[in-house]
Amino acid sequence: MTEKRTLIKDTILYGVANLGSKLLTFLLLPLYTRYFTTEEYGLWDVVLTTTTLLAPFITFELTAAVYRWLIVEKIEKERRKIITTGLAVIIRNLLVFTALTAIILIIYPIPYGWTALFLLHTMILSSFLQQCARGLGYNKLFASLGIIQSAVTAMAIILLIFVFELRVEAFFYSAILASVVVIFVAWIAMDFRKYISFHTYSKELLGDFFVYALPIIPGAVSWWVMNLSDRYFIIAFLGVEANGLYAVANKIPALLVMVNTVFSLAWKDHAILSYDSAEKNTYYSSVFQHFFRLMATSVVLIILLAKPLIDIFIGEAFHDAWKYTGILLIGALFSALCQFWGAGFHGAKKTRAIFLTSIAGAGVNVLINVLFIKYWGLYAVAVSTMIAFLVMWVFRVYAAKHYFNIVIRRMDFIILSFFIIGATILSFSTSTLVMLISIAGGICLLFAYNYRLLHLLWRKGRRKWFDNKT
Repeated sequence: MTEKRTLIKDTILYGVANLGSKLLTFLLLPLYTRYFTTEEYGLWDVVLTTTTLLAPFITFELTAAVYRWLIVEKIEKERRKIITTGLAVIIRNLLVFTALTAIILIIYPIPYGWTALFLLHTMILSSFLQQCARGLGYNKLFASLGIIQSAVTAMAIILLIFVFELRVEAFFYSAILASVVVIFVAWIAMDFRKYISFHTYSKELLGDFFVYALPIIPGAVSWWVMNLSDRYFIIAFLGVEANGLYAVANKIPALLVMVNTVFSLAWKDHAILSYDSAEKNTYYSSVFQHFFRLMATSVVLIILLAKPLIDIFIGEAFHDAWKYTGILLIGALFSALCQFWGAGFHGAKKTRAIFLTSIAGAGVNVLINVLFIKYWGLYAVAVSTMIAFLVMWVFRVYAAKHYFNIVIRRMDFIILSFFIIGATILSFSTSTLVMLISIAGGICLLFAYNYRLLHLLWRKGRRKWFDNKT
């Protein structure tokens, strides 16, 4: 019971920060879709996805390893060794990558190449400091950094658009500035220099890091291949304009991802810390029951809200994006289930399972795109993502039985699956009355299935609010 209460407490903490930052980003979407063309927005989307894809190759996913070791380590000297060893290798790899990229850019100039390179540096370093804050137990700081990053991005992009009248460059400069601010704030708040002592660098520890982290690289790459390959298939077969439309369609599932991110941050911590407990299977199963109910009912409601939200907030050129959101939301649900099991694998330090299942999902994604994108257009892309995450989740369920066992309540799964399918069909209705009744039903379903959880979150959130006031 104590573990559950702590998980709820951490979820509320991450929720306050992440919901604020993600909501700020979501509110800027109407500005993006009215100011930028579908081609411009599609270009930024593919550049950002490509840049993110490169990060695992450069860092060797040592950021994940540093976090995993820090969260269970309480001795200051050992923490210093962990951070120094990870940071030293990441800096070395960044320098090597920069030198190679500079040669390529000098010989073959690429639009926004130098800017994207600088963005990559700031993204990697800010991510490293944020995960160190999380691993060291600075949860409030970690949560706050998300808000700071989003707020700086929002203010910078508004300034760059309305004052300096920049186009795609506004995305780059605002993202770079936000990452630099996060690095500065995190460094000062943690007095980070005290954790860096290069004489504590350990080759033996680095070897342990690699055993843990290297299998994550193909997994992380496969995860991004599912997104990046989608973009390249769209651009190759349907054009940059279609990629802009697809990028906006993905913003609605981002609402579900927002809910999942809030929980996953807290859940990964607790899945790791409780892995050696004799009651871990019972604990994992109990948490999953509440998690699945919340995520599935959220999918139902968001599917029903997608079309009216896009009608109200999104530019006319992006209007058709709502047609793909139902399928993408189901894919986001399966993605969330994959991450839930993934936290258990991190607890077991069995990242090879994450690698193998991610490879399988990426293969399914690419195959469906190759076979059907010519005939189904963007529907093929959305379906390929949904089925790929489903395959990943099923494989992870079976792979996990050697390390932990999560009980899935079949009746919950079957009933909520029917509701999701029904909501997807109803979303195509042109009747305003049907739409309003469906949305009301979706709200009732959300509260009916999650009453106890929402009531507990409300009680604890209100108590935390009054405690902070006093």
